[in-house]
Amino acid sequence: MARLGWAAGNVLKTKTPQTLLQVLVVRDTRKSGLWMAKRLAEGLRSAGVNVVDAGILSTPSVAYLVKARGFHSGVVISASHNPPEFNGIKFFTPQGRKWPDLWEQETEKKFFSKTKINFTQKTGTWKQMDALHSDYEAFLSSTLREVPDFSSFRVALDCSHGANSHTAPHIFKRLGCQLFVMGARPNGSNINVGCGSQHAEKLAQLVKRKKCDLGIAFDGDGDRVILVDEKGTVLDGDHIIALLAKSFKERKILKNNTVVITVMANLGLKKALASLGIRTLEVSVGDRFVSEAMREKGAVLGGEQSGHIILGAFLPTGDGLLTALHVLSILKGKGETLSHLVSLMKKFPQVLLNIPVKDKTPLNRLPNVSQVVSRVEKSLKDMGRVVIRYSGTEPLLRIMLEGPVKKDLEVYARQIATAVVEAQGAARR
Repeated sequence: MARLGWAAGNVLKTKTPQTLLQVLVVRDTRKSGLWMAKRLAEGLRSAGVNVVDAGILSTPSVAYLVKARGFHSGVVISASHNPPEFNGIKFFTPQGRKWPDLWEQETEKKFFSKTKINFTQKTGTWKQMDALHSDYEAFLSSTLREVPDFSSFRVALDCSHGANSHTAPHIFKRLGCQLFVMGARPNGSNINVGCGSQHAEKLAQLVKRKKCDLGIAFDGDGDRVILVDEKGTVLDGDHIIALLAKSFKERKILKNNTVVITVMANLGLKKALASLGIRTLEVSVGDRFVSEAMREKGAVLGGEQSGHIILGAFLPTGDGLLTALHVLSILKGKGETLSHLVSLMKKFPQVLLNIPVKDKTPLNRLPNVSQVVSRVEKSLKDMGRVVIRYSGTEPLLRIMLEGPVKKDLEVYARQIATAVVEAQGAARR
């Protein structure tokens, strides 16, 4: 970990030739985060970089703080929505965006070089700065049209025992919400375990039991949000995007009348936005692709079904807490229930199959697969679709179908899966 910090620090020095480089480091609540932050800081300091440690904060807070406070880079130690035994590193540019691929490749090259490093010689400094938590909270409040009074709302909150465990309850209480909190007692080993955006069932029960107006669930590092309406129905990122897009258009702040979504967005979202006269731009799965497309097209709203929602007027990355506050603001302004506001989107049934593969042969080289897919698409017409792609991180082929009848989709999915398995076998022989 120290060597990674040293490699990243040296790459940063070539990209940002400043005399005194300052890097912000935060982490989520995983037990491994503390020692990783310590060792990473040692490496950065050995490269002559000054380190500011803000402790436990969300990923999107760094996207704001690096730009607002003039840091030359930001580092988040987190494995996002994954189980507590995992951990990872995310680097941010001074503009609050993920490091470019080239920077990461150069870091890897330095990391694997044979250069010997004496980590006891540190020319960079280290200091802790807890005040940055307040800076981020003040920023969140400032994005609302006025400082609202949310005292009429009963809100159930699930912080996933993660990075938002302190920040989220604090800001919602300060804005007057009647709160019922779960998943806010991190112990280093319970982040994302049976709670948070990946497991909203218990939150739905809490919403109904406490008769809340809505439930809000974050993931471990706070860049995702999933909602629950007053009836206990779980609402994913597609529902949230539809609600925000309609409000933005009504308020004439939907720049270029365009929303960026991914190829995995539900067909119901596309049809809902089309009915509102809103254009959609589809990109590959991944918040980085959404963010880049928004920048290129000048869009202010984009996101993923997983709950990564980007409000581009404020941040270039997904922020679950920021999104939740703006949804609450819309509810207050409309005076209507969440279930009513999201009813504009009728979700199409969806079937997803993951097929293990030994290699990722281009699909156009797999005999018969394209013919089967074409036949299925012809059967679905404009009331459904087929998306087939290889996983970027696992040896899997993902087959996703949408359409009006789930039983039909299951049959079609099995037909495509069979064709893929047979074609994979033929391609290996």
